Amino acid sequence: MLLILASKSPRRAQILEQLGIEFRIEPSDCDENIHDIPIEDIPRELAKRKAFDVAAKLKDSYVLGSDTLVFCENEALGKPKSSEEAVEMLKKLRNRSHKVISGVALYRNEECLFAGESQTEVRFRNYSDSEILNYIRTMEYADKAGAYGAQGKGARFIESINGCFYNVMGLPIAATLEAINKME
Repeated sequence: MLLILASKSPRRAQILEQLGIEFRIEPSDCDENIHDIPIEDIPRELAKRKAFDVAAKLKDSYVLGSDTLVFCENEALGKPKSSEEAVEMLKKLRNRSHKVISGVALYRNEECLFAGESQTEVRFRNYSDSEILNYIRTMEYADKAGAYGAQGKGARFIESINGCFYNVMGLPIAATLEAINKME
């Protein structure tokens, strides 16, 4: 049985490849605006929406959806819309801990076979404004929740990680394998 990944994230694809899981990519184009639930539930809800959206189009396929957000002081930090917003996010995260929450969902047709999440605490070191600007120039911040990539040059900001590193990349291993184990 082939898994469908409802995401165009190269990091999620890389993690599935690393796990030796056969899959193909069918990105979701579902509406990602959610305002009526607690913010920490948003990643799991978006994962469900993405998987459902693609599963409804691909009958009898197993579809994996995922979404990741960074939370700092009860504020969700998604993907920055500009380099200025990325700078502000990195200043906000400097010298403090934040939570990375990823939701994972598996659907087949209109049935949710699994919906879960993973939380990881990340502590950033006390870095300078010039380090932020040097990082921004790399453009690595683009398309990354919280404006950094732990697996790339953004690792320079990290002091410690408590939890699943792959969750910080965007696809937690334990929750993903738990979902995949629901495939018949």
